[in-house]
Amino acid sequence: MLGAILMAALLEGSHFTKPRWELSDKDLNRICDLCLVLFVAAGMLLYSTEDRLVVIFKFAQWMPFCFFPIALAQAYGDRPTIPIRAFSWLLRRVPQSPLARTSFNISYAYFGVCLLSASAATAANDYFYPGVSILILLGLASARPRRVSWQYWIMLSAIVLMCGRLSHQGLKQLQDRMERALGSLIADFFRSKTDQRECVTMIGRGALTLSGKIVLRVHAPAGDIVPGLLREGAYDSYRMGIWTTGSNEFGQAVITTNGIVRLLAAKKTFSRVDISGYFPDGEGFVPIPHGTFEIEDFPGLLQTNRLGVVKVSDGPGLIETHAEYFTGQSMDGLPGAMDKGVPDDEKPVLRELVNNLGLTKMTERQKINAVNHFFKEPTNHFRYSLNPRARTADQTTPLGTFLKQSRAGHCQYYATATVLLLRQAGVYARYITGYAVPESTRHGETYLVRERHKHAWALVYHSDTQLWEQVDNTPGAAWDEVIDAKPPWWEPGRDFLSNLYYRFSKWRWGKGSLSRYSEWALVPLIVYLLGRIVSTRRRQQKAADGPSGNMAPAWPGMDSELFLINQRLAEMQLARQPHEPLNRWQQRLEEAFPRSETLSDIFLMHRRLRFDPRGLTSQDRATLRRQANEWLAIIPARLEQENQVGAE
Repeated sequence: MLGAILMAALLEGSHFTKPRWELSDKDLNRICDLCLVLFVAAGMLLYSTEDRLVVIFKFAQWMPFCFFPIALAQAYGDRPTIPIRAFSWLLRRVPQSPLARTSFNISYAYFGVCLLSASAATAANDYFYPGVSILILLGLASARPRRVSWQYWIMLSAIVLMCGRLSHQGLKQLQDRMERALGSLIADFFRSKTDQRECVTMIGRGALTLSGKIVLRVHAPAGDIVPGLLREGAYDSYRMGIWTTGSNEFGQAVITTNGIVRLLAAKKTFSRVDISGYFPDGEGFVPIPHGTFEIEDFPGLLQTNRLGVVKVSDGPGLIETHAEYFTGQSMDGLPGAMDKGVPDDEKPVLRELVNNLGLTKMTERQKINAVNHFFKEPTNHFRYSLNPRARTADQTTPLGTFLKQSRAGHCQYYATATVLLLRQAGVYARYITGYAVPESTRHGETYLVRERHKHAWALVYHSDTQLWEQVDNTPGAAWDEVIDAKPPWWEPGRDFLSNLYYRFSKWRWGKGSLSRYSEWALVPLIVYLLGRIVSTRRRQQKAADGPSGNMAPAWPGMDSELFLINQRLAEMQLARQPHEPLNRWQQRLEEAFPRSETLSDIFLMHRRLRFDPRGLTSQDRATLRRQANEWLAIIPARLEQENQVGAE
């Protein structure tokens, strides 16, 4: 605000000073180049230091500062306008062009830049609309028509402001309704791929959009229970709502002689689950249960990393995998320093909570249990919300607002808060993403996991057993009720089409019983094609052995008498030229024979004979032959007339 006040004072001070700078074209060019350098430098600086979703707002807020030198040059310069070529290096090379000679008052454009900068804010402000309205009215007041009195002008302005305020509120409500109604529909067609390098959460970024698109089909054999969580990604570093990984190196998984992918040592007692899902381009991250040690019948190359993530490449579009898992050891590597890292902006709230809960005096297991109890204790009033409050006026982070005040958030809030709170207490923890498989997804013997079941939870390390344990503090019942409470009306129809496409994909990628017989289904088609080839050759041979006089012309209309006319006209230099359109040739003949009334009819019937699929009737065909012969009869007379003209 202090910088804005200073800049405004300098600009408005030009009205109270008489001296003016004499600025040449080169001076204006240098000032505009300086503005361009500031513009690019601000963008690069913000892009490298700020969060990607905040860069646009920050960049817009810096724009008045970037273009302040040229606005100051016009305010204190001797020119009322600035030539447009000063802003473009290309126009400077052609100073005589009309566009390069155009000048304009930069004050209006700079005023618009200032309004844009003032509106680039993520937090709502009740003073923005009145402030912008006053600024715009001050600008319009200078252009008020003299025939309109101040009383009527002020009254009209008040009406416009009131209507604008009501319209703004109505458009905001309409936007919210459209986002809620269309957000899930649009998300159905664009499934976001998991990126192992980073996971951009919706913490502090608005509402979480839900989609009902089916992404996984999960089935457990009789006697086994479907796992509640399927992990897909793992991350160990957090900053400003984004989880990243410190190391992302993948190694080839071990494949046994019978084609089984061995991730860990085999277990005598285990559970089994069948998971099928789509993998565009045959690659992606495979969702598997925690503790998976073996994967069977996997059609692709599998790789794993130290965070227990499984990646597939060179696979089909639909992959059905059979995973065997057991509680206990998992593929997750030993913890490191990053598994205890806490960002500086989150430390004040986390440190306060650690002290309030007395975690510093507890053992490792007591700390984990105390944190779980903190989120699940009813008296703490934590609840599930798809659109939690971002932050408060005291500049607390969105996560701090969630922990201290609102106590409302979705799974990304609970998982991130659990990980960071345990890390602040000295416990190794990681952030895990994947899918939840609640009982509500069950349809017969198969669990239909949708995009809206995408979930996040924590992974905690026990130093005494050296094992990683999954911790999910998101309110389970509330979460299940919210995401599946009001499915869109089109979901049954979309599920029907999804099941049809799934059956087709199983056949296409060789995963269904019909695929065994698909090769035999081609046999009748091959026999039919061979029969057609043999019969066609016989007909061609029979036609070639027959009399040539009975053969039809290769193309319809090739026996048209217009071709005879063309041959006779070659002697008069009136024949059709190569690549000359038919209508252009007809026009030349009509100019050469202006008294010929039948020429246009001959061309018309010729076109019908050549290009009309119905052709000509026998009567019209005889008419074409007769008129063409009559027209050919006048050619000698025309030739004699041409010779007489040449002799004279």
